[in-house]
Amino acid sequence: MAERYFTLQEAREFVPWLVQTFRDIEPLRERAKRLAAGVRELAVRMSGNGGGESRRRMVHLQRELDETSSLINERIDEVHGRGMLVQGVDPSLVDFPHMREGREVYLCWREGESHLGFWHDLDAGFAGRQPL
Repeated sequence: MAERYFTLQEAREFVPWLVQTFRDIEPLRERAKRLAAGVRELAVRMSGNGGGESRRRMVHLQRELDETSSLINERIDEVHGRGMLVQGVDPSLVDFPHMREGREVYLCWREGESHLGFWHDLDAGFAGRQPL
């Protein structure tokens, strides 16, 4: 059982905040992708020669990736702190615990949606979304 249930109106009022929150996360998400690709590429190169400069670069890239991931997680923790569940960040997907006809379900918002218009059963996930 959820610690908090959102009314449809409450959840809908959070959508503009979610849009802005994930808009703020977007450059961090893109940076994390670039850094992760750099780490992977460097790991492949290092498997061939294992040079000291490559190791220093790997440590630097990994530190930057960890810092960027930490910043993303801080923003996600803000969402969780308000009682919402972040189910994904690329694309962003957020569920709101909600009581519908006496049973617990999730109201569901996905990045790119300007309003909250879907719900799904707890075990159905995104694929089971139904219009409100």
